[in-house]
Amino acid sequence: MGPKCEHCSEQYSTRRGPRAYTLYMLDLSRLARKMASACPGFRLRQASRVIAKIYDDALRPVGLQLTQLPVLTALAIFGESGATMNALAKAVVMDRTTLTRNVRPLEKAGLLRVARSPDDARARVVLLTRSGERVLEAAFPLWESAVKRVRTAMGATGLADLQRRLDEVIAMRLRA
Repeated sequence: MGPKCEHCSEQYSTRRGPRAYTLYMLDLSRLARKMASACPGFRLRQASRVIAKIYDDALRPVGLQLTQLPVLTALAIFGESGATMNALAKAVVMDRTTLTRNVRPLEKAGLLRVARSPDDARARVVLLTRSGERVLEAAFPLWESAVKRVRTAMGATGLADLQRRLDEVIAMRLRA
């Protein structure tokens, strides 16, 4: 056997030849299984896809996806003055590039408008349109049904625990 993995202290093979390749693949498979089962990032992405599908299915009648809903809700919270791209990115805990990618289809659909800031011509302000307000109102009962479905599946305590833990994870980003 060869050196130990710096992360898990398991030894891995450094042999050469056809048998060595098989041993290498067994080592690689063991490491991959460990990563897949022990990595919080992997598990969070998997859980995110499960939850997102529930919300995407619920929001489909109003033409929204879960990735778009936080942008619209944040703009509604900011109010009539809207939000700069930086402020909106911070509010939805998203980098500006990803935010721009999420804003474009909403702007094309007429749900929000991007304009120059009256205070600083270099800055862009994102504003919720009347159509965006109507879609957000129509989305609310659909969103409630998705929350109810998740709560039923997880139980009220389980969902509350998840919310608390997610708040802790999000706070890590805000401290960074």
